[in-house]
Amino acid sequence: MSSDSLVSRFAALFHGRTDAHGLGRGAVKRTAVTQEDYRRHLAGQHPDGGVGVFPLRPDGTVVWAAIDLDEPNFELAQDLQKLLPGQTWIEKSRSGNAHIWAFFSEPIPAWIPRGLMKMALQAHGRTDVEVFPKQDRLPEGLLGNYLNLPFYGDTRPIVSGNPEPGDAYDYFLDAWLDHAEQTRTDPDVWRRRASSLGIKPPEERDGPSAEFGTMPNLHRCASHIIANAEENPIGQGHRHVVFFSLAKMLANWREIDDQEALEYLHEVNEFADPPLSETELQRIWGNVQRGEFVSTGCDEPQLAPYIHPDCEIVNGS
Repeated sequence: MSSDSLVSRFAALFHGRTDAHGLGRGAVKRTAVTQEDYRRHLAGQHPDGGVGVFPLRPDGTVVWAAIDLDEPNFELAQDLQKLLPGQTWIEKSRSGNAHIWAFFSEPIPAWIPRGLMKMALQAHGRTDVEVFPKQDRLPEGLLGNYLNLPFYGDTRPIVSGNPEPGDAYDYFLDAWLDHAEQTRTDPDVWRRRASSLGIKPPEERDGPSAEFGTMPNLHRCASHIIANAEENPIGQGHRHVVFFSLAKMLANWREIDDQEALEYLHEVNEFADPPLSETELQRIWGNVQRGEFVSTGCDEPQLAPYIHPDCEIVNGS
């Protein structure tokens, strides 16, 4: 069992949202992760298979960011490290795949590490790879996405080099914490790199547009539907219209990609009564993309029970 000191240091390094956390089995718990949760995680004895943390905090900053390669390509992970400023670390995840972690000495606006990590992936032609956090900022009521943490008992180690079966590349937790704490990168190093590469903050990018897929912010009704999916589930007779409108709003939000948009649709569908089939969801998403719709559909009668009470479209403002 890890000491209180190690648990506290581990928790501080992976700090994120304090109103929710993820579980290793894939669910979300809308409570703060506790020291006991971290302790059970490090011992490999958490009842839900470990702890996941949402990196994006309500003020739009992070103290860590990560790349999830979702494949055991440690050579690519090492190549990506060379394109990122400062010290980064490679984890061999639960599935044996490579994760790359970066830690910052102070909170940093999320758009900076996101931009640099995405640019590093683009340099290798890997625009399909997930970066955490998945958004630069979150509409009110949304949590973002969590990532399961390393060091779950004797699994998910931080590794050095290109691990092969039988090779002793794993770091011990206490030794790794010493290194990771001492080598957290100054956010200014990442900020200067982003500036030199022409990566702009969200507020300096192109403004609102009527073109498909270019809205800088998610419409408030989409945020409202997602945030209240459990308390106000989409009912039969409403589902296809509501999901079609939600898909349009997600497709027009330029800060997420197709995979992330589908994740939001699945999150809402989980609580629908009854849920749509996977085939139906995929068909709705495909129709939205092919049609390149820019309207929100908030004025559709079937959406009335689910829209935000201050919706500008419905209220004519």
